[in-house]
Order: sequence, then structure tokens, then C-alpha cells
Amino acid sequence: TYIPLRKMGDGPFNDKMHVKPNKFVEEWNGRREITEMAFEVNPSNLGALVFCCLVFPYGIYHFTRKELMIKGDPRYKNSGLA
Repeated sequence: TYIPLRKMGDGPFNDKMHVKPNKFVEEWNGRREITEMAFEVNPSNLGALVFCCLVFPYGIYHFTRKELMIKGDPRYKNSGLA
């Protein structure tokens, strides 16, 4: 019986396609990988961080919930919070 030989990882995209790496994408990938080591919280960016992570999301939640309560939306009534 004949058993066909299979190559591991030789799917539709292989080395024969000669893909050129984009230098801008590669730079972005490198910066993304080192962001956690380069990011620092200090007094100058603390306000923006608190606003983006706490105040803004809570504001969206608060006003959305308020609108659902005012309109009498069934999603709010059936949630058990009303």
C-alpha cells in the first residue's frame, strides 16, 4: 500500500510565497512587546489613567442605566434590579 508523505506545517502559506516583512509592522510589534516594561505611572499621567480606566467607563454605565430606567426598558425591568 502507498502512504503519502506529509510535510509538517506546509499548508497553503509556505516559504515559497516569499513574503516580505513590513518594517512598520515589525516596529509596532516590537514596541507592543516592550510596552509593559516601558510603561510607568507617575503624577503626570495618573489623572488620565484614572479617567480612562474608572471615570469614563462608570459614566457610560451610569447614563446607560439611567436611560434604561427612565424609558422603562424590559431589559432593566426583567433584570431583577428594578
